Parts: sequence; structure tokens; C-alpha cells
Amino acid sequence: MRKQSVNLWAVLVCVVISQIVPALWYGAFSEIWIALNGFTTEQVQSANSPTPYLASIVASSFSAYTMAWIFTKIPVKSLFAGFLTGLLFGTVFVLCTLIVKDMFSLKPLLLSLIDGGVQVLVYAITGAILGIWRKYEY
Repeated sequence: MRKQSVNLWAVLVCVVISQIVPALWYGAFSEIWIALNGFTTEQVQSANSPTPYLASIVASSFSAYTMAWIFTKIPVKSLFAGFLTGLLFGTVFVLCTLIVKDMFSLKPLLLSLIDGGVQVLVYAITGAILGIWRKYEY
């Protein structure tokens, strides 16, 4: 009997994509994101620490691997099922939680939608990739 296992190559691709998509997303929404956060362009441009990028890589590695592992238990076996499951995970576990946290922090809803929206997109893409690119043990 075939048993689905975690595909580490698919996880790696998902980690890379989870770095590219936010770069494009925040590039598109940079002006409004800067304004909603109360930053200046100079402040953002002068922040050049690698720490947030390293944290992003570590966090997305854990997220993609965990989603891949969960997909072996559910099991998710198609691009569409993976996309929907990732969309659900991103919306419920990330976006909803972020909106509540930001409300208590008195941040604008639009900021929550920008910051959470990119994560929902990343989770949906990750789910689609993991749903279609499966690995089996015999």
C-alpha cells in the first residue's frame, strides 16, 4: 500500500515562493503600507537588518513543512484541494488572528488586510503546490 509522505523538494519550493510573493505584494502596496504604519520612506529604506528575512525563511519553512505533513494525514491529493485547504488555513489561522490582534493594537483594518492578505495568498499557493506535488513511500 502506498503511503503519502512529506515531499521536501515541494517544501523547499514553497519556502522560496513564500519569499518572492511578499516581496511583490509589498512592492505593490508599499506606499499605503508605509502610511498606515506611520513610517516614513526614509525609515523603511534605512532598515536593512537581515534578521526579519531570516525569521521569514525559518517561519515559512516550519509552515510549509507542517502543512505538507498535515496534507499526508488528511490526505490532500490535488491542486484544487490543496489550494482550498491552504486558503482556509491562511484565512482562519492567520488573517482572522491578525485582524483581532491589530484591532486591539488600534491599527487600521486595511493594514490587517494587506499584512494578512499576503499570507493567505502564500498559504493558498503553498497548499496548491503541496496538493499536486506529492511523494509516496511503498
